[in-house]
Order: sequence, then C-alpha cells, then structure tokens
Amino acid sequence: MKTVTNLILVFAACLTWPASGQESYVQSEKWHFRLDMGGTIPQNPSLSRIDGPVTAGGEMELSAGFQFDMAVGYRIRPWIALEAELGLTANEVESVGNWSYPDSSLSQLLMMVNVVVEYPRGRLVPFAGIGAGGVFSALSFGNDYYYYWSESDGSGSDFVPAAQAFAGLRYDFNERCGIGLIYRFLATAEQEWDVDWWTGPDFRVGVDSVRMHSICLAFTAKF
Repeated sequence: MKTVTNLILVFAACLTWPASGQESYVQSEKWHFRLDMGGTIPQNPSLSRIDGPVTAGGEMELSAGFQFDMAVGYRIRPWIALEAELGLTANEVESVGNWSYPDSSLSQLLMMVNVVVEYPRGRLVPFAGIGAGGVFSALSFGNDYYYYWSESDGSGSDFVPAAQAFAGLRYDFNERCGIGLIYRFLATAEQEWDVDWWTGPDFRVGVDSVRMHSICLAFTAKF
C-alpha cells in the first residue's frame, strides 16, 4: 500500500509540471513508466489433465478478478517504444470439472517484453502493442488468511510461455503525464500444476491454455 501511495504522489506531482509544446515532448521524452490497475474477465480453460478428486472432462471455471501491471519503456522513435512489463492477475477458481473446493484461486505473475506503437500528436493519443514472455502461475485450494500471509490445503505452481496484445487511448495532461484506458488479451501455453495436498497424496491439474481479457486504468509518466 505504501508503494501505491508513493506512485500516486509521483503522478500528482507530474500534473503540476508546466505544459509545453507537443513537439518538444516527441523529441526529448524518451522514457516512460506506466501503471495499470483494473479487472479481468477470463475464458474458462479446458481441462487437459486431471488426477485425484477431479473427474474427466469439463473446464476450470474462473471468476472475474483483478490485474495490476507496471511497465518501463524506452522510445526508439517518436511512434514506437520497447517496454519491460511486470504484472499480476488473480482470479477465484469456482470449480475444476465437476469438483469444487472453497476459497480456491489462480494467480499469475506476468513477465513480458512489449513493442508499443502510438500516434503522439495532440492530447488524445491512441496506442497499441504486442508482447511476449512468460507467466509464473500458482493454483491453490482452501486459502486461510492470517494477517500478512496465507496457508492453503493444497497448492501447485508452473511457469509457461505467454503472449499478449493490447490497445488503448491516453489523454496527456502535459508532456510529462497522462491517463487512459487499456484493453489487454493474454494467452498462455498449456499449464499443469502438481498440487501438494495437505493430507499427503498429490494430484495433477492441467489446462490447455489460460486466456484473459482485461480492462485497466493506465497512468503514464514520461521522463
């Protein structure tokens, strides 16, 4: 929470920066920092592997969740930039096939490299991009929260390649600061979790791909 508060203070400070000509921004502002916060709408992935209490067939049903991303980019041309992005998505797991377990969730840590194109003329700036990288995911069942940490009845993790595409519209208050909306579609490779269960025996859960749509509010600072 302290980190988010500091980022909001930095963004507020940017708003006080005197506005100048847009052409000056195009020529001088090479770096940018973007902070995204919003919600996700997942597509239920089809089960590809199931053991233990999960019966054959069906899907993993995921509920809508949230997304948080941070990206740092460098503008190599007035209209194109490269970004390094770190993000997090979290969704509740309603069921796995015809089996469900209370307080279950799927969390994904995104590590992406993006290419972003935009039309930097005027205050309204449309942009779009594609990215590739990897996703570290954690599937957990029965989360019990105690203060700052949680324990689960069973959990497993995986790391797989992933790709994304996104587009949005930003309003620049001045040459240093802007705010906008961004739509993102994320798709991963097949994921499989070896779930370590609290009673002893493990079981595996696999899906063909995790795909998510998200809409986020994006804060951008340029320097």
